[in-house]
Amino acid sequence: MGEITISTKGNQFALLVSQRLFNELELNPDANYELLKAKKGVWVLIEKAREGKEAKPIDKRIYSLLKQKSLKEKVEGKFERFLNREEQKRFREMLQEGSIVAFKLSEKYKKAIYKTREEIEKEQQAGKGQKEEQKAGEEIKEEQRGSKGQGKEKPIEQYTLEKEGFLVCKNEQRVRKICQELQKEIKEGQIKGIKSFDGFFYVIESKLYNKHRNKVLSTIGGNKSITMQELAAKTGLSTLLAKIVCEFLKDEGEIIEKRKDLLQAV
Repeated sequence: MGEITISTKGNQFALLVSQRLFNELELNPDANYELLKAKKGVWVLIEKAREGKEAKPIDKRIYSLLKQKSLKEKVEGKFERFLNREEQKRFREMLQEGSIVAFKLSEKYKKAIYKTREEIEKEQQAGKGQKEEQKAGEEIKEEQRGSKGQGKEKPIEQYTLEKEGFLVCKNEQRVRKICQELQKEIKEGQIKGIKSFDGFFYVIESKLYNKHRNKVLSTIGGNKSITMQELAAKTGLSTLLAKIVCEFLKDEGEIIEKRKDLLQAV
């Protein structure tokens, strides 16, 4: 007899689970379970919450955050960055419980998208699951395409504000020219500039810096210390862009550089 078999009685079907598997899965004989299809060939068994059971405040925060974020932000490995340590611990428990599911669109995508059990149920009932998957797939591919382009290194003189949103230079004459050309933007706060200890002058659009600032800061704060290369890999930024963001964070007193390319939050 297999681990799980299907028994039929009239128009009804029942799943029969072996005692060994029942014990290994720590199933509750008094609980109600629901079987959901995650994708072709993959099924998820979920323990349904009992009626009247109020969700924990931390669960509500996680559900609310999951509802607010875009599809690209709910990708596995990315959504966790929006959670604090306590929420991350509870989030892992919710994944194990099945109240949140890592829903992989297809085998060609490396990362899954986090969805609530209720969200999956509604999609299946409304017949919108396939359309949602296609939309998410396109957004993920676009996100991956942008990350690859952003992570590709090239000579520093080839970076421009127009294309990448930042630039690097060391020539004093060029620095003065840039300051004159961007005087209005710098004064209005649209452009930020700083000269680092290595003698380079870094310029970045404020909106680009603000976009990555918290992500870089939280990544550094989540480690006792981290190298610039590790930071770039974890944030998906190019090493140069990560370095530029860090130069401004150092100037703000948020991080320190213990030694060359080794960073630590203050």
